[in-house]
Amino acid sequence: MQRWMRNVTLSCAVAAVATWAIVTPAEAQPKKGEIKIGFISALSGAGIGWGMGMLGGLELAAEDINNAGGIKIGDTVNTIKVIAYDDKYGGPGAVQAAQRLISQDGVNIIVGPLGSVPMLAIADVTEGNKVLVLSNSYTSKALSAKKPYTFRLTPTSAEFATPLIGWIAKQRPKLKTAAIISPNDETGKEVMSHDERAYEKAGIKVVIKDFVPILTKIVAAKPDIIDFDGSTPADSGVILKQARQIGYQGQFIKGGGPGTLEIIRVAGDFANGLLYYSPWDPNDAKIKALMARFEAKYKMPFNALGIFFYEGGHALFDAIKKTQTTSSDGLRQYFNQQKEFQGVQGRYVWGGEADYGVRHQWIAPFFVGEVQAGKEVMLMKIEP
Repeated sequence: MQRWMRNVTLSCAVAAVATWAIVTPAEAQPKKGEIKIGFISALSGAGIGWGMGMLGGLELAAEDINNAGGIKIGDTVNTIKVIAYDDKYGGPGAVQAAQRLISQDGVNIIVGPLGSVPMLAIADVTEGNKVLVLSNSYTSKALSAKKPYTFRLTPTSAEFATPLIGWIAKQRPKLKTAAIISPNDETGKEVMSHDERAYEKAGIKVVIKDFVPILTKIVAAKPDIIDFDGSTPADSGVILKQARQIGYQGQFIKGGGPGTLEIIRVAGDFANGLLYYSPWDPNDAKIKALMARFEAKYKMPFNALGIFFYEGGHALFDAIKKTQTTSSDGLRQYFNQQKEFQGVQGRYVWGGEADYGVRHQWIAPFFVGEVQAGKEVMLMKIEP
């Protein structure tokens, strides 16, 4: 009898352990979820270098988070999924992409688009649907108190033109006149106005402002500086090379947007001596590692614009972790109160209230660079 009872007790114990082994681990496993992030930019055409840089920055940041186990919200572990659409650097394409992301993909966070025209085109759609937007555009019209869900990750020439050109004027005091070449669109006009004010403040006279560059006219004016302003990297490289070939010996400056590697690729040795705004130091070990990851994944150079979307992606994912929400209202309120974010390159802060009436402009560190022997060399870091 006692032996029989011991066997029954042992059998029950074994059964209980077996049941625990089967049920408990399954119950302990967190739920799996997905956080969808929409993305809109120029992924083809003249703006592809910038657009792919933006996408790569965001996707590499998402890759970091996913490889580290995702983002846990409550009892759910979420991976990041980036849903990207090509707007071909135009307003209609951007609107179509925004509408599709919202209505079909169920997205309430959009990163992008690239450029002022697409940004202004989607504003009614995104604001009307209370979609959080982390954009890249240069127009001052992109940000206002009437657009509470729109933020800008890319510092514009309004933020960096004055310190950049001021530094160049002090270091190269013989430069007294400038010609500015920019695209004939909302972005080009906005960037040109910022640069024109910066040159005036630095004591450099702007002798030509051209939206359709006729190099013979520009070179004939003999400006000390030709500034490519908001021109694409590919266009800048072509203009630079042609200007040198017809005899221009002055100083080239690219301040309206990054893309130095593309300019060097197009212009070759003619690019030597180009002074430019750089969002990063490509010789920094951490940046080199990011560049290598990007090039291995996308088979093209990593445009420097991408650093804002790598750092901005991490800032977004950090905000989701800390707020434990993906709601656009919760995230925008967090960003409105955020003092700073520490990224790979250092300190980033939200600013712009004096210029835009709202504190939705990211202020970032940047560098003054020069092309030397076909390489990017950083001359100065300017802190926010």
